[in-house]
Amino acid sequence: MILEISTSLLIALLAVSVVLIALFLYLFIFFNITERIYHKVFDRRKPVPAVDRSPQKIDQSTIYGRGLAWFYTNRMEFLNVRIKSFDGTPLCGYYRPSADRGTRNCVILVHGYNEHPANMACYAKLLMSKMQCHVLIVHQRAHHMSGGKVNTYGLMESVDLDCWIKFMKMRAGKGARIYLMGRSMGANTCLLAAAQKNVDPNVCGVIADCPGDSLLNVLEISGKKHYKGDPQMYLRRVRKLGIKRLGIDIDKADCAGMAHKIKVPVLIFQCGQDNVCPPKMQVRIFDALKCPKRMVMVDHAGHLEAYDKAPAMYEREVAKFIETCVIRLVKMGMM
Repeated sequence: MILEISTSLLIALLAVSVVLIALFLYLFIFFNITERIYHKVFDRRKPVPAVDRSPQKIDQSTIYGRGLAWFYTNRMEFLNVRIKSFDGTPLCGYYRPSADRGTRNCVILVHGYNEHPANMACYAKLLMSKMQCHVLIVHQRAHHMSGGKVNTYGLMESVDLDCWIKFMKMRAGKGARIYLMGRSMGANTCLLAAAQKNVDPNVCGVIADCPGDSLLNVLEISGKKHYKGDPQMYLRRVRKLGIKRLGIDIDKADCAGMAHKIKVPVLIFQCGQDNVCPPKMQVRIFDALKCPKRMVMVDHAGHLEAYDKAPAMYEREVAKFIETCVIRLVKMGMM
């Protein structure tokens, strides 16, 4: 009898031990994964380089590569500019005035996540040659030459744009017509900036190339590719860590949720084969907009490939959009 009780108790203890070990392993893996996601989401990916050097090799098989080559060929014509953001973070940019010094057209170009700012050079070339714009390519915080240890997917970066808008107004003078153009995360930054309550009245329009509807949705798509199970269970803890450690709620990085506040015209480019920010994300933003709007899709393009796959159409749409914005300003008596 004593042996029976001891055996039963031993089996029960063994079962409890197995459950506790399994639970410990699950929690260990869960916390390890969420920590990795947290650092990948928020941490600066690359340190500030000592020198802003040209890459040794540039693949010129795409329009973006040719734009990059054009930028470094004409590098001395771009001024290195520095400002301080609202929280004291040093921000850097490349500024080049238009050949037509009397023009009031200005464009602020904003790169995507973990991209080099010079990836926006092809857009700068387009806008300078076709629309006679003063051009500013910004280095988003926690990217390239700008300071900052934390990337916030447009939450703080959209406020940084206020400082750059003031810079452009000083450069272009009274009556500056400022357009915000970004791609991927940069597009989100531009949309969130335009949705601010006190957005500068000199902002005339936004061009958004492959924006995501919300950070949580973008992270969920990425999570499904890299982690088994429901990524939402990881993202819930990542969100809590962001609020606790940084005071940043990633749930607020929601362009679709803020789109109804935008008053200026918006042009959206979407790519039919985009698996990072699928077309349904741009549709959600487009449907929420209450301002003058247009959306253009390039069916056979992947993420951020619209300009490369359909350059003539892309350039035509950008030119037409800026002309539409100017006509709108004339009708409103602002020109």
